[in-house]
Parts: sequence; C-alpha cells; structure tokens
Amino acid sequence: MNAQEAPQGMIPSLDGLRAAAIVIVFASHAGLSAAIPGGFGVTVFFFLSGYLITTLLQREYDRTGGVDLGAFYMRRVLRLGPAILVTLTLGSVLVWLGIFGGEVEWRTLSSQLFFYYNYFTQFGEVHEIAGTGVLWSLSVEEHFYLLWPVLFLGIARGWYGGRAVLALLLGSLVWRWVRFSLLGHDEWTIYQSSDTRMDSLLFGCLLALMQARGVAARWMPQGAVRIWIVMGAAAVILLGFVIRDPMFRSTWRYSVQGAALMPLFHYAVTRADDWYFRPLNWPWVKWIGIYSFTFYLCHHSVILAMERFGIASGSVQMALAAGTVSLGYAALVHWLIERPVMVLRRRFAR
Repeated sequence: MNAQEAPQGMIPSLDGLRAAAIVIVFASHAGLSAAIPGGFGVTVFFFLSGYLITTLLQREYDRTGGVDLGAFYMRRVLRLGPAILVTLTLGSVLVWLGIFGGEVEWRTLSSQLFFYYNYFTQFGEVHEIAGTGVLWSLSVEEHFYLLWPVLFLGIARGWYGGRAVLALLLGSLVWRWVRFSLLGHDEWTIYQSSDTRMDSLLFGCLLALMQARGVAARWMPQGAVRIWIVMGAAAVILLGFVIRDPMFRSTWRYSVQGAALMPLFHYAVTRADDWYFRPLNWPWVKWIGIYSFTFYLCHHSVILAMERFGIASGSVQMALAAGTVSLGYAALVHWLIERPVMVLRRRFAR
C-alpha cells in the first residue's frame, strides 16, 4: 500500500513516524536518552511536516490546477492555534497557582503565539512558562510556510525545476557554515534559527516532489535491495549522533540527517507492510502520533513541574508519570477541541 492508495487519502506510517519522533523528544527531556538527542526528534517532525504539506499541495494542484493560499493559511491557523492557545492559557494558570515554574509575561507569550519566539529568545529578554521553550520549532515551521506554497507553485507550473530545491538545500548548508565559521554564531543559535533550519523541512518537500514525479521510485528501488538502503540510511543517522565535532553539528549534521531520512520515509510510506515498518501502523502507535502535537506542546512543562515536586529526572517513575499526564492532556484536547475544529479545516481543504 502506498501513499496514493491509502484509504481516504491517508498516508501509511506517518502517524507512526510522528509517534517515534515524540518518543525521542520526550525521552531526551525526561533524562532517559543520552544516546539519541531530542533534537533529532524535532528534525524528524520538520521533515514529516514538509513531506505531508507538499503531498497535500501536490494533490490540490493535480485536482484543481492551483493552490488556494488563503485556505492553506487558514488550515494552518486552525491546526495549530486551538491547542497552542489552550496550552498557554492553562500553563499561565498553573504558573499563578505555583504548580508550573517560570513566568507569565506578555511579550514572550506574544512571540510564542505569533511565531517569532525562536528569534525573540536570541534578542529579547525571555520570561517564559517553564517548558514552553519547545515552541521555537513552530516558529521555524511557520516561517517556512510563508515561503514554500509560492515556491511550490513555481515548481508545479514549470517556472523552475527541482534543481531550485537542491540549490536551496546547498545554500542552507553554506549559510550555516558562514554563520558558524565567519560570524561566530554558536550551535544553539544555529539549531533554532529559521534561516539555518528550514532545509530540514525542505528535504521532506523534495521527497514528496520526487514521489509525485516518479523519481523516487526510480532512485529507490522496491526490490530486496531496499532493506540494505534502509539499513545504510539508519547507519548514517546513527553515525551522526556519534560525531561530536562542533563544526559538523552546526553545519553538516542537518544536511546529512535530512538526506538519510529521505529513503527511510519513502520506504515507510510505500512499503508499510515490511516487517520493520509494520509497528508504525499499529493502532495504538498511530494514536500516539495523532496526539503528538499537543503532547509536544505540554510534555516539557509537565516534566519540569514534576521535578519541582521531587520526582527525579531520568527515573522510570518520571517517565510513567509525565508520559501519562501529557498523553492524557493531549487526548483530552484532541477530543474536546481539535476534532470539532477539524470540521472547519475540512471545509477549507475542499
């Protein structure tokens, strides 16, 4: 079963990949994983987002001959806004009650709500609700989506080819080198800046374009050799975790990870029945993926709150307690808020 054959337009394995990404991020923040950095989970989220959005844009273009930009941005608002508003409102109340740490301050909240938080933290004085620092990644995504639909239309209409995407990927790598080597910017600044991290989404966009044009099927064969390609890609990613050189981590790391994720995602969605991808499509794994966005918003705040009340980071008790609370909250928001809003999103999708 491939992405085009999935029932009701659903793409196999994507919810499972979301689940894998949130588990990586959660394990890192809970102190359970020193081997796999949580930042890689964010990179997987970026790649997945670019891949999914481009697949949907391509389907809309094939169906209508264009892209409704107003509907696109309204869907983004309806997808992100409700969960963010509820989570930050509840977080503010819990700070005032002394359960969450940190501060409630309108300038920081504004930067989080209007998606410029990743740069605000670099140039402004931050007074945030403890644990909401994870919202920097949403700023990167939304900055990217201010540009990508227009670029996609140019590619779809033949104004410029896929080589434009390759040029942007190369330009991102060069720009990271300039910022690190010539401008002296540190690893964390490069890690969370939109201008240095957009290529993590762009790799996902490139894969979606390659699949739509049949290029991925030619370059990544479906025969028995695919298991070796999957193993090779996984080995490249693991090797990237081992290399601790600051230059590599601030420059090449994201390019290497993005390129290695391409065959992994391609086979995950086109060969979902292969034994090594089958767990991504187990029902309970898919539900974790469905809840992953709100889980991501709240989990670090929950972990830090439990540390304040004496539960040790890195303990099984912490993982079970924080995971249960975060998953329960995410499920509640999904059923009470996100699902009703989904009706509006579907109207704009038409």
